[in-house]
Amino acid sequence: MATVNGEPIRARELIQASYEWFAATAIEELILERVIEQEARAQRVTVSNAEVEARYKQQLQNAESQVPPGMSLDDFLKRNQFPPSRLFARIRSQLLVEKLVERQVNLDDFVEYSQLVIRIQGNTPEQQEENTPAAEAKAQEAYQKIKEGLDFAEAVKEYSEDPFSKDRGGKMNWQNLNFIVPDLRQKLQAMQPGEISEPFKMMGSIVIIRKERTGSQASPEEQQELREQAVRLQIGEYVRQLQAKAKITNTIVQPFDPTTAAPPGGPNAPRPPAARPVPR
Repeated sequence: MATVNGEPIRARELIQASYEWFAATAIEELILERVIEQEARAQRVTVSNAEVEARYKQQLQNAESQVPPGMSLDDFLKRNQFPPSRLFARIRSQLLVEKLVERQVNLDDFVEYSQLVIRIQGNTPEQQEENTPAAEAKAQEAYQKIKEGLDFAEAVKEYSEDPFSKDRGGKMNWQNLNFIVPDLRQKLQAMQPGEISEPFKMMGSIVIIRKERTGSQASPEEQQELREQAVRLQIGEYVRQLQAKAKITNTIVQPFDPTTAAPPGGPNAPRPPAARPVPR
């Protein structure tokens, strides 16, 4: 396999060292691949060689920019423990799990809305309590004008105190309902597209919102972006759930669940990092 001043390093030495040094990592990666493959078979999810090849070529192009001068791409990948076979296998697993997660995506978990925000002035709870009636009165004035026919976007420009959305007529980017504060989520879930809420208090402000669209009403291009975003958000938890329900034995290293293990040094000590999902 190699020589040093004529003295050989034999294959059996390399095999033994590779097993002792890297087996724990390799077996856990193989287990994860098998868990994903089994779930994909159960749900009749497949990926084609063409799909894997396309992502593989993309990954190689990304890696090329990191190769030091004088080193080949092949050697660079091997030195980083990513020979083509490992990279190909990982990409295949990634594509499978992406398709599995995409099956669970509900586009109507995404919502587009506009907001009119009146800040409650004050740096202390007492000051804010004192100034709440003034903010409520201003919001109620804006709401009344909207009811009388003033365009919502025009009302935002006239009344809103949120510098981030005011110039856009209050319109916010697509939001995932699962990651919106509960008060706002409940309001949006109870509303129909085009409906305008009465003023309500939220996070130190009095807010009026208009529900614009749900994900199923988005354009095809937007829907694809929303699906990809949902997959990115959900893939880690999905993989953890697959691992949790699988019956796994591992004689090389004991499975470790960082979410349940007590951290060294007592309950206030830092917890170890969470298990990583399959990398892209």
